[in-house]
Amino acid sequence: MLVPPNPLALLENTSDADCNPIGILLSVIGILHKETILDIRTLACFVAVAEDLHFRRAAERMNLTQPSLSQRIRALEVEVGADLFERDRRRVALTPAGAAFLDPARKAVQHANAAKTQALRAVRGEVGRLRLGFTVIAFYGVLPEAVRMFRGRYPDIEVDLIEMNSPLLEAALAAGEIDLGVLHPPLTTPELLIHLLPDEPLVLALPATHRLAGQATVRVSDLDGEPFLLAPRAIGPSIYDRVIALFRADGISPRIVQEVTPMTTLAGLVAAGVGLGFVTAGIARVARPGVAYRPVAPQPPSLPMAAAWREPALSASGKRFLEVVATLATTRDRGLEPPSTEGLPRESR
Repeated sequence: MLVPPNPLALLENTSDADCNPIGILLSVIGILHKETILDIRTLACFVAVAEDLHFRRAAERMNLTQPSLSQRIRALEVEVGADLFERDRRRVALTPAGAAFLDPARKAVQHANAAKTQALRAVRGEVGRLRLGFTVIAFYGVLPEAVRMFRGRYPDIEVDLIEMNSPLLEAALAAGEIDLGVLHPPLTTPELLIHLLPDEPLVLALPATHRLAGQATVRVSDLDGEPFLLAPRAIGPSIYDRVIALFRADGISPRIVQEVTPMTTLAGLVAAGVGLGFVTAGIARVARPGVAYRPVAPQPPSLPMAAAWREPALSASGKRFLEVVATLATTRDRGLEPPSTEGLPRESR
């Protein structure tokens, strides 16, 4: 077997007089150029010949000419240091060395093909990991169904679910700690991109025994002097200011008795009789003992929703999830039932 010299040994044996950097570089390049490599294509050629025991048929199988295939096999035998085939004009047979080489070579080819397949699936967003951040409010909308559908469609993507408020999600996206966040614009971080989702309308949550619970619709003027619960302005300055503007447009100021977040906690305080407050229609869809939900006139501002990610691009798995969310949001916005994937084969989903 011809063993190519070690480039490091060459450098160690070079005298000071010979230490011309360009000459050394050319010598190393020449050595590396002459060195043969056990590449996967050549191993696949060996496996084809070993399985067919016929060079012409193996060449056709590998889409090579027979001389090219023969050259690859000869180069492989030189690299291994042993004859892998006994061949003459009548027959081709594996040598003991070839028989011992076959199973590891076949496994190497299979592993390489599997690695290529996994890499391509990752590029298509079919395998990998998705770090998904969300607000509590988002999980009372389309998000749970989107996660369920996404996991059914892409079972080889690991989904990490991380709940935070909107400002913390924005910071986590900017820091690269999550891949995609479902939160509430407007955002203040310039390097974030967003895909707008349907807004969440707000309704009034009030104790079921409250005098206004008997009305089909509560007017803003009816809330004058009532104890009011509202999220801190730091959590959502835009929606906070719009709620205050709603009251002031009617000539009143809300009597805020407590700032509270998230909205699920606000609903709990309403049940405890602490006050009244706005929650999303998604939260209102979940019945809570002691709490009534009523529409308000004039209509309160809606809470904006968006999926956000950091520039320059969303990951492939993130794009796949966004497609699912956008589809569900569109069907729900049209008043349609989301499509079901139950009973469908995976490749049809």
